[in-house]
Formats: sequence, C-alpha cells, structure tokens
Amino acid sequence: MIDNLFTMLIELLNNDVVTAEELAAKLEVSPRTVYRYVDALSGAQIPVYCQKGRGGGIMIGDDFKLGANYFTKDELQLIFAALESVRPKTDKVTTVIKKLSAIKNVRPAQQGGFISEDFVVDNANTLLSNPKLAAKFDALASAKKEKRTVRICYHNRMGDVSERDVQPYTFVLSNNNWYVYAYCLRDKALRLFKLSRITHIILLDLKYQIPAYEKEWNLYDPTQINKTRITLRVLEPARYEVEEWLGIENVTRAQDGSHYIAQGEVYDNGATLRKLAGFGADAEVLLPLSLRAKVAALHKEATALYGTK
Repeated sequence: MIDNLFTMLIELLNNDVVTAEELAAKLEVSPRTVYRYVDALSGAQIPVYCQKGRGGGIMIGDDFKLGANYFTKDELQLIFAALESVRPKTDKVTTVIKKLSAIKNVRPAQQGGFISEDFVVDNANTLLSNPKLAAKFDALASAKKEKRTVRICYHNRMGDVSERDVQPYTFVLSNNNWYVYAYCLRDKALRLFKLSRITHIILLDLKYQIPAYEKEWNLYDPTQINKTRITLRVLEPARYEVEEWLGIENVTRAQDGSHYIAQGEVYDNGATLRKLAGFGADAEVLLPLSLRAKVAALHKEATALYGTK
C-alpha cells in the first residue's frame, strides 16, 4: 500500500487533476481503493481533494507544504530520487523540489561523494550534471542504507535487456563511470552493474544483510592493451587539459615561448583518438606518425560530415 500511496502522490503532484479511474488503472486497483488512498493521504495531513462534475477529479492543494520534521534526510533523498525521475517535469514538480530543498538544508543528488579519515571522494558535480544518473545513484544508495532489495532493468553492452532483483553492496567509481556491485538473485552471484545502463529501479520490501565478501569486480577494457608514446605540440588553450591528462611534469614550454611540448604514454584506441581530435588545432600530434595519420583521418571524416561553407 505504501508504494501505491507514494505513486499516487507523485501523480497528483505531476498533474492538476487526475480521475479516480486513471489512478485505478495506473495502480492496478479499483476506484473504490483509490478513494481509500485519498482518505489515507488526507489523514497524513496531505491536502488531497475530490471535485465532482465535469472536469473534476482528484487533486492536491496548491498550498501543500511540508514541515521541517516531516521527513528525515534519508527519506528526503529517496523522494528527491523519485521526483527527479518524473518526466515530463512539470512546474508543480519543480516547485515541490525547491520546497523540499529548503527543509533541513538537504539538496537533491549530492550523495556523489565519500569522506573518511584518510581520503575524500567528491563526484557530486559529475552527478549533478546528469540528473537521471544522480537519481539512480540516490535511489540505490538509499536502498543499500535500508538494506532493501531493488528490481532493476539492465541493458548490457551487447544490447540484451534483463530484469533483475539485486542487493547493492558497494559503489565503484572508475574512469568517471559509476557502478554498483550487487548480489544478483537471478544469477545467485555478485555482479557489477553500470549505473548508466540501468533504466528502472523499483524498491522492494525484501531485506538483506551484507556478509563478508571478496571484491572481485573486473573493469577490464579490451581496448586498453597497446600503449604508444606520443609527442604533442600544444598551444596555451589546451595546456591545462593536456597537463591533467599526461601529467604536468611531461609538459614543457618551448624555448621561444610560443607553444608547449608534451610527451607521454597513451592507449592506442578510439578513446585516445577522440580525445586528441577534441583538442582541434590547439594540440598537434607530432609522433608517432601512425597516430597522427589516424587523427587527421578523423578530422577529415568530421569535415565531410559537417561540410564547409
């Protein structure tokens, strides 16, 4: 019932008026049960109204407000995750998110970090730039904290789609990609799931405990095999990014001060090619000549695609 009540609340926040029949179809219950849900929401001090006649239905009051102690911070984070996933996001939903943000100084999608005595991981900005990814992260983090199983729809890199019940154990951040290491009830084994490949997350009532386990995830990238040493001619606009990529100690200013020379080892794969092409005219591959030719070909293909005026 709790899941249905929350789904109904989101529907009412997302629409000005919803009929009992529409809610009954969505929740897969009878209209009579919908009216019982109305009574339950009203009993929880949520202003839900029923209006009879043509154009009438069930609606939530415009003066809907929540007190500062209505939800805990963990509950608010779970609500944020649900609200962020609502599409299309109406003005009413946006207003509710703003109101919730003022409660207890909680902000949506800011769990992208970890702090311990020894180190800090701060990836909140990456998550905030992708609201859908942030909503998934928050939903899974809340499920892990409550030790509740979740049902996910997962698309693997081969294009296969599967529905799985999983129990989150830990999160892995690798190469700016978020993964959840979870026990899969279907496979009866620990599996690593990339958050960007999860399309749906449903919180289940099934509880679990995390036993002692081996962290044996494999993030092997088959394209990261062959390395090559490169030499770049770098202009000022690209200097900082090249320093971040190859290391500041590997970037030196030319004697005439007009450019920089950068050297380092990179993987000879598509990711490296796209990165080099992304520098445009601000970074030129001098060596090896084979890599220079590949970047030139990539630029030629892009020019042919976009054309010249």
